[in-house]
Amino acid sequence: MNTFQTLLALVVLVFAMCVVVQAAQELLKSLLNTKADTMEQTVTQFMGSHLTLPQVQTALRTRGLDITALEHFNKEDFRHLLDAIDFENQQLQGIVANAAATLEQKKDNMAAAYEAARESFQKAYTTRNKQFAIMISFVLVFALNANVIKVYQELSADQFLAQGIVGKASAPFTSSQSGEIGSASLESTYQQTRQTIGDLVAKYPPIVRTSAYKTDFDHLASAITGLLLMGVLVSLGAPFWYDVLKGMTGVNNALNTNVKQL
Repeated sequence: MNTFQTLLALVVLVFAMCVVVQAAQELLKSLLNTKADTMEQTVTQFMGSHLTLPQVQTALRTRGLDITALEHFNKEDFRHLLDAIDFENQQLQGIVANAAATLEQKKDNMAAAYEAARESFQKAYTTRNKQFAIMISFVLVFALNANVIKVYQELSADQFLAQGIVGKASAPFTSSQSGEIGSASLESTYQQTRQTIGDLVAKYPPIVRTSAYKTDFDHLASAITGLLLMGVLVSLGAPFWYDVLKGMTGVNNALNTNVKQL
């Protein structure tokens, strides 16, 4: 039981670091405007000289939208957008290569090509976000000297602290299961849990900010392994650890209920 409590407390702390990473990732994406940048590259790559990026941006602005709105456009939406674009004579010569291929037919072809472009955007944007998450995760772990082996040892040695962390982190799940939240959505529970984790970080800073831990150079390999492992765990992301935390909390509640009945 003590080992499970320790592991559960460790998961809470990993999730806490994931929340920090997620916040930093959102800030970085906002500063670098990564979604717009990726969409602009995708449009330029797939449409080439037949349809320029400024033409697409102008057509979107007439609707009060920016380039990122294309993420939610389907083939028909993009086809309607093309009707609002005035193609230049030079473009028309390149688009309509023969009499059999009309401008309307070429617009249909562009709309079809957009489907592939949107899939390419989603893949590129997801990959870029994951790269940011991994980079921030390892930077945070090494900045805090958050050695997962050391953190586990600290929690094992202080079961009162571990149980306190587990009890506070379990609150949102427990209230949801007991009906106190009622029909609250998963997103609502997730946000409540994030707030709880934020409170934990403020209440137990020594266990999260492990920069005070001294590195034992006689066991340097163990220290490096602990840091790298924590970096990998954090890079899995908050949604992953939220699901793990939810499952482990359910098991923990069931175990506690059985103990009380005995």
